[in-house]
Amino acid sequence: MRVDVSFKNMESSDYLDNVISKYLDRVKRRIKIFKSDDPVHLTLHIEKNYHREEYFAWVNLYLPKKVLRAQQKAPEASLSVNKVSQALIRQIDKYKVMIERHLQRKKPKYFQDNELDLSEG
Repeated sequence: MRVDVSFKNMESSDYLDNVISKYLDRVKRRIKIFKSDDPVHLTLHIEKNYHREEYFAWVNLYLPKKVLRAQQKAPEASLSVNKVSQALIRQIDKYKVMIERHLQRKKPKYFQDNELDLSEG
């Protein structure tokens, strides 16, 4: 997974880097269902409002056939990253459920109706 993190009107800090790395670990665990060959790209942008203490964070996750996007604002940078990560993780979970349901529907009827009993010798 390729990751791009950018900042505007602010600098990165150690605390913010730790928050971002925890967030990326949570996302990486959830996208393991995709093949390692498939390109997955995540962009995270954090911006400080120039006129007041307000931070915006938005993230784009480019999956093989889908783009997920989340955007949040908060009075602190770490809080905005946490909010946007929760929103994106909810979208990833919804997308995974949709994929799993689609794959269950595509099973051949033979395996759905006639369960194989291998206990008989």
